[in-house]
Amino acid sequence: MRTITPLDLRRSLGRILDEASAGERFVIERDHRPMAVLVSVEDGHRLEDDVDARIARMDAALERLARLGDRLRERHPDGPDAATAVRMDRDERDARDRGEAL
Repeated sequence: MRTITPLDLRRSLGRILDEASAGERFVIERDHRPMAVLVSVEDGHRLEDDVDARIARMDAALERLARLGDRLRERHPDGPDAATAVRMDRDERDARDRGEAL
């Protein structure tokens, strides 16, 4: 995948479109941050998902998270609530980032 800037795209739009339609993929970056991807129509169609399939995958993921929460509550019935657990995790991560021992 080639990286280009918006200026590159403006300067060479015809050539870049020809290359993209031939299968080349482009990441368009602004200030070294990816902003968009340019792909062929065929690749774009493959990226489009059936809405029902996507919703089914999201529902399945949420169900797995709910089961994980149930298992964690069973193992740690006196554990912290969700907000406290997130706060504790962030504190641990920040301490680790600062190089502090836990």
